[in-house]
Formats: sequence, C-alpha cells, structure tokens
Amino acid sequence: MTYEQMVETANNLNDKALRTVTGKEFKVGVYMDCPFFTPLSTGQGRSDGKLAAKRFVELYNEIRSPRPVDYQSVTRNASYFVALADAFERGIKATL
Repeated sequence: MTYEQMVETANNLNDKALRTVTGKEFKVGVYMDCPFFTPLSTGQGRSDGKLAAKRFVELYNEIRSPRPVDYQSVTRNASYFVALADAFERGIKATL
C-alpha cells in the first residue's frame, strides 16, 4: 500500500463507520491530504499528521502486522490506521 492509496481509501470510506480490532467504531476522513479519525464515542477528530501517516505506511509495508501495538512507535492512532489498512487490503469501497 502506498500513502496515496491509503488516502484514496480514506476518501472512499469518507463518513462510513469502521471498527478497530477491539470493536470501537470510528469514521475516517481526509483533510489537507492526510487521514483523520473520529471515534463515534467522542465525536472528536484526531490526527497525528502526514508524517506519522507516512511512517505508518512504511512500517506497515515492512511488517504487515494486524496488531496496533506494533505501530505505536510511529503513531498514536495505530488502531485506526490498522483498520484503514485492513479496509484497503480487503478492497472495501464507499458503495458498501
């Protein structure tokens, strides 16, 4: 997965509810070419910024781990990024 593919996936899933591996629901969006996540429990958007997102993609491509804990060194939003990467891998589109 490239960074651009991750952003495209986030755009395709804009405002669709996704789930983390622990079952927490959130929505994904894109602002200034960077994914951001909004947990349904709080309604408050969160993002670590573009650099952290790119670091996640690099590490994901290296280790392909489905465990958010394996990405905590590069982002505080690992559980959301893992769910987004999973959506990319499964080919989920906004038409679901």
